[in-house]
Amino acid sequence: MNIIKASEIVQQNITALIYGTPGMGKTSLLGLLPGKTLIVDIDKGTSVLTENELIDVVRLRQNADEIRQIILELITKCDYNNVCIDSLSELEGSMLSELARKGRNNGVPELGDYNRVDCFLIDWCRLARNIDANIFFTAWEKYTDITSPSGEKVTAVRPMFRDKNIERICGLCDIVGRIEIDKESGERIICLEGSSRKIAKDRIFKRCWCSFHDFIPAS
Repeated sequence: MNIIKASEIVQQNITALIYGTPGMGKTSLLGLLPGKTLIVDIDKGTSVLTENELIDVVRLRQNADEIRQIILELITKCDYNNVCIDSLSELEGSMLSELARKGRNNGVPELGDYNRVDCFLIDWCRLARNIDANIFFTAWEKYTDITSPSGEKVTAVRPMFRDKNIERICGLCDIVGRIEIDKESGERIICLEGSSRKIAKDRIFKRCWCSFHDFIPAS
């Protein structure tokens, strides 16, 4: 058993999830990350980054299973500081659609399809953390009615996955940020402070919010 002191642990790579409504700038934020970035473009939103020479893009074809092979190749050799999967919401949806087309339920996903997608999505997120780079996931957002342990009913904003995957995927991430509009300045910011109405956290830099340019400080 190899025991090390907690004080000797050095934070190397970061795993982060950024979510928000479509058009709020999730993909644009990826273009501001320090260093060289590879984006696995699932929802074909990288057209906003055409002038950025530090970004490479790989687009999935029809088969969503390609992403596993991409991750395995990057685990073997990665020449990037950042690897981004944009977005997990679309990846989940495309996997369900693909299974439904191949199924026997007239194009409608069966219960087993949902279970398969749940397993694959979590497995690929875990696998991606073995890449020697900062890992970024993006997602759309949704509003969900939640009853707290005290019985209070609240409407919470959460990343757009199936409910059983939200806590599991967010739990794999060091940083979970929601893109919002600052009420005073009107500028886009990233909220990093969670509450009963919002999933967010920053266990690396301990911030409540940050600007787009300061999301990941340059080393």
